[in-house]
Amino acid sequence: TRTHVDTGDPNYGQAANLHESIAVLRRNFAGVVARGQGIWWATWKVDTTKEPAFLPLLKAFQKLGTFALSLDRRPAAEIALFIDDESFFYQSVRNSLDIPLIFQQRLWGLPRLGAPCDVYLLRDLLEGRLPAYKLYIFLNVFRLDEKRRAALKREVRRERRTALWIYAPGLIENDLSPENMSDLTGFRFGTGEQPWGPLVHITDFEHPITRDLDQDLFWGTNSKLAPLFHVDDPEARILGQVVYSQGNCKPGLAVRSFPGWTSVYSAAPNLPAAVLRGVARFAGVHIYSEAGDVLYVARQLLGVHTAGGGQRTFRLPLPVEVVHDLFADRTVARNTAGFTVNLPRASTSLYYTGETEILKRF
Repeated sequence: TRTHVDTGDPNYGQAANLHESIAVLRRNFAGVVARGQGIWWATWKVDTTKEPAFLPLLKAFQKLGTFALSLDRRPAAEIALFIDDESFFYQSVRNSLDIPLIFQQRLWGLPRLGAPCDVYLLRDLLEGRLPAYKLYIFLNVFRLDEKRRAALKREVRRERRTALWIYAPGLIENDLSPENMSDLTGFRFGTGEQPWGPLVHITDFEHPITRDLDQDLFWGTNSKLAPLFHVDDPEARILGQVVYSQGNCKPGLAVRSFPGWTSVYSAAPNLPAAVLRGVARFAGVHIYSEAGDVLYVARQLLGVHTAGGGQRTFRLPLPVEVVHDLFADRTVARNTAGFTVNLPRASTSLYYTGETEILKRF
């Protein structure tokens, strides 16, 4: 597994494996408790007889989990991510698109953008089950009949919401046409039929979405996709180009504002955390951290899993009476809307952020 590192130094290697194993177990616990879920440990994976250091760790998890049951663990996310199970029936079975669009996107960019994200099936949104969010990210909304299309437009196009569309949103209704995409997203599109691995790079660094991005940033996939799309809309602000069809560059990242809502489009999947962070900030989402660590957030919990470690500053949505490190059992800040800590490399931390009176239950 990831924690078994052969350093060539048996003394360092054993310590590193234990340290990183603890960090991974804490990471799993932080993710579960922040989402209000449950967890159990299989003894063939976490064997306390072979590694006695795991026993007090699991006992601490039990105490922390019991304490967390008394907290407000409602979702704190202002970003909603949607996967459409119906659209899978209209895709190739080769997985050349799903791996970068869904699997890698959810594992690489989204957890590190610096703000929490709730994941839903598209039908949850279309049936009106969800609270309001500021940013709506649609991964694979490819096939929409007339009823579902109307419901999606009704949900997105109000209350100053922002929608981020990727690759081919709304492409299929009764036929397969870029006009269907235009109807859903508000952009006009051009197409390319030659299968290619699309890559997007930034060309406009003055927009709020892109002004903090590096010039050497690219994203996309080397898997050959078809058909391919680009923005062909004089009313849109073009932020980047997509490279496809033997190196041809076309507008591939764009934003367009409408009365009551904003539309953002990326022609290639697997957007990196920095780009997602820019879109989220532009949508008015609260950003807890800019460092690119993995975050787990509830209303009174903030977990962070870091590989590199170092000094980190976290900004909270509202001032709190106390910030308490639950794994180390120490208070790090009081009466604050932000705090700064030094995190060890390859580590996980979990903070309670709330009222002092509630902390007494811990």
